[in-house]
Amino acid sequence: MMRSYGKSPSAGMRWIRAMLLGWGLLGGVHAQAATDATIQAYLAQRFPCRLDRVRVETEQILIEGWVDQPAGDYVLGELPIDLPTGARPLADTLVPLNIRADGSFAVEVPRRAVRSGRACDRFASRWQLYHREEEVDTPCSHARYPDEIACRSPSLPALIPMTKKGLGGWTAGRIPDEVSELGLAAVTVNVVIHRLVSLEPQPGHTPFEWQGRTYFANDQVAAELDRTFRQAAEEGLLVSVIVLVANPAKSEEARIDLLGHPEAAASAMFAMPNMNAEDGVGLYGAILDWMASRWSGGEEGRIHHWIMHNEVDAGWVWTNAGEQTELEYMDLYVRSMRLAYLTARRYDPHAGAFISLDHHWAKPGQPRWYASRSLLEILQKFCQIEGDFEWGLAYHPYPQSLGNPRTWEDQQATFAFDTQKITPRNLEVLDDYMRRPEMLYRGRVRCVHLSENGFHSRDYSTKSLEEQAAGMAWAWKKISRLPSVQVWHYHNWIDNRHEGGLRIGLRKFPDDLEEPLGKKPIWYLYQALGTTREEAACAPYLKTIGIDAWDEIFLKGR
Repeated sequence: MMRSYGKSPSAGMRWIRAMLLGWGLLGGVHAQAATDATIQAYLAQRFPCRLDRVRVETEQILIEGWVDQPAGDYVLGELPIDLPTGARPLADTLVPLNIRADGSFAVEVPRRAVRSGRACDRFASRWQLYHREEEVDTPCSHARYPDEIACRSPSLPALIPMTKKGLGGWTAGRIPDEVSELGLAAVTVNVVIHRLVSLEPQPGHTPFEWQGRTYFANDQVAAELDRTFRQAAEEGLLVSVIVLVANPAKSEEARIDLLGHPEAAASAMFAMPNMNAEDGVGLYGAILDWMASRWSGGEEGRIHHWIMHNEVDAGWVWTNAGEQTELEYMDLYVRSMRLAYLTARRYDPHAGAFISLDHHWAKPGQPRWYASRSLLEILQKFCQIEGDFEWGLAYHPYPQSLGNPRTWEDQQATFAFDTQKITPRNLEVLDDYMRRPEMLYRGRVRCVHLSENGFHSRDYSTKSLEEQAAGMAWAWKKISRLPSVQVWHYHNWIDNRHEGGLRIGLRKFPDDLEEPLGKKPIWYLYQALGTTREEAACAPYLKTIGIDAWDEIFLKGR
């Protein structure tokens, strides 16, 4: 039960101050990382005042809000994005406020300021209200991120894919004409971002400035990605880049050590960005800004959406930050999403940041993992109190067992919000969940990309290849009726010897002795999906699944 302030605002403020002192939030030095207790208390707190709007303009930042006691003394403080939840604002950023008689206020602050001796753009900072009493500044509102940001190309049109058919891990030129032959509308592109920059000048690198520092872009890596993004633009493809951060525990490179979370375990593939260090966020932000500026609809191509890291519910394996509770982990992750979103929106008014989750839903897949649904709820809670933004969901609804393509037999995929997993068998659950009022963005259903999904063929026998294609036919029929799902990115394009024995590709191994890169039956099925040939291509797999008609796979009334 939340405590009531009663009729005495000053008593309420004293109570908040006492509680914050107990949390250790009124000291002069903020902690390097937020604790679970701090975040939990912050999310649950009912502050008496509020910030209503933060708008980043070309030269100024407009901030509007309301206080409960207009006669009081209030200041506004800046919290750069490298400061964790519960941190104190930068002392030299406090702005006195003139409060109107009705408690409302509006103030403009310069968008650019000096921090640590360097000129910085404050477009990604959040702002918080403080009540000043007896020379002590006590938080009296939640922090708020920008709701709007000035865009370099505000008339850049949105790209709406003409079909839900996409491909994961695509690169230009690997198999000519594959995009057009398959009839694809969208692709994902993996980018391990440290490869794009150097911290020191060297041949083949071009210097660029960001937040008062100089970095050096790798011309060769940029040119490689230019080819991919240019071809994607020529093909009319919706491009989602998967932002991957190398694990500093596996490297001695200075740029990787600066960029990745210092507590990342060496066993993990990748790391969470180092969101609690000014220099680490500086490098991370520099790379994001360089990418967003370069690939924003010009001659080099366009990144439409940003998938932030990989399967963060399985963060211990894929996006590691060491031993973190759900709240501690999401404090890092939400700030990473916010930075990417606000950076991209400076150049593209339709760019979105997507949270990446695998098929484990109400329960973690392994002891050190998190439950997908729980992470979504924490993200939604942060948005509720700190201002919403247009994030989307990049979900990976693989079958219950990645080694079994017969997804219609998935026993852990039920038709309830507490289902253990969401797989192609019960995709309606994901659609229904994203339609809940609390999950909407300004009254609209958020965009869902099924950004990594595939079906295994145990071998290249007729039976195995038939079951693989049947899984895809089932999934396609499901997503065709789910309006929240914009794109299905098939993974993997080509069977890969380094995927733990899986053969989930549309094509056979490149080194297969009998038919290298051979097209499997699922390739031809995928080609037909979304065309006039779809029904004929899917029909043979009704028998494989054991049904008479596709209507049988849906919940009644869907």
